[in-house]
Amino acid sequence: MKKTMSRRVAAITAAAATAATTILTGGIAQAWTPFTPNYVAFGDSFPANPGPEDNTLEGSWTGCPQGNTNVSRQVGHKLNLQIHDFTCNGTTAYVPTDPVKNLNAQVDDALARNAINHETKLVTFFVGANDSMQAFWAPGALQDEGFNAAMTGAIRKVQQRIPSARIMVVGYPEFTSRSALDGHYACPINAYGFAPQIPAAPLHQIEMATQARQQRAANETGAGFVNMKDIANINMAMCGRDGERMVSAILDSDVASYNMTNHLTHRGSTVFSDVIANVYWGSF
Repeated sequence: MKKTMSRRVAAITAAAATAATTILTGGIAQAWTPFTPNYVAFGDSFPANPGPEDNTLEGSWTGCPQGNTNVSRQVGHKLNLQIHDFTCNGTTAYVPTDPVKNLNAQVDDALARNAINHETKLVTFFVGANDSMQAFWAPGALQDEGFNAAMTGAIRKVQQRIPSARIMVVGYPEFTSRSALDGHYACPINAYGFAPQIPAAPLHQIEMATQARQQRAANETGAGFVNMKDIANINMAMCGRDGERMVSAILDSDVASYNMTNHLTHRGSTVFSDVIANVYWGSF
């Protein structure tokens, strides 16, 4: 059984590695400015967070749409670091996808184009949810090992290039409540003050497995893990009040406060960037 599972993990990892051998296509040509302190961000739609009218912006290295006030750009502004933003909707760590949306392919591209260089001060990895949602049907151990191999591999590539860079794995907000007594509720609807608490125990299991995988990868590589569950807890996330919640609901009437449903609101992006900046400065 262990040999079979190992072969499956190896097959998944090999698929991701194959995608990584292809330099990203569709990316924007970027001019690297020598001796410019910079911050490199990798991740999925949570940090990318494009709005419906957002196109590729200055600082994007993937050609993917990104919000002009997303987490990455706010962190760069707060730390006075030039942003090299590789975040892209749909990014996965190990579930096979096209190269633009493959984490290790993005890291390889960043290294090849010298976006990660001797002036890189901070690198963040904010990824994992897409893997968990797309591979939820697979055995947990297979998911654990597939994610760990891809994530630790990506982090170690950065460490080999620039050992002095601060590396952080950023956790997700709460999507479900913590207590089994209340059914691990979520609030997929939050409209006009109506936010029913819907039991979501299966989603809670996926959520916590994702967190555990992120923490494991951070621990094994010596990267820092930024735990956002206490700050962006369920009652400040999808179940929060209009103007206060950090995560939009799936059906959400407060449309001015977010770019995408079931993603960070504008306030959520600001809070996440504040925490990352404070962790970087050692004040959190």
